[in-house]
Amino acid sequence: MKTIYQITSCETGVVTLRRRKIAKALRWWLRENGHAFNYFYFLN
Repeated sequence: MKTIYQITSCETGVVTLRRRKIAKALRWWLRENGHAFNYFYFLN
């Protein structure tokens, strides 16, 4: 099974990623720049 990460924000729209490091970096960038976002992951 693979983990799928989904991040939603007004600035980026819906972003679906497979790599945990990239998802973590995107969340960090959004947080540092003061953007609101929703984040969740699921197994595929």
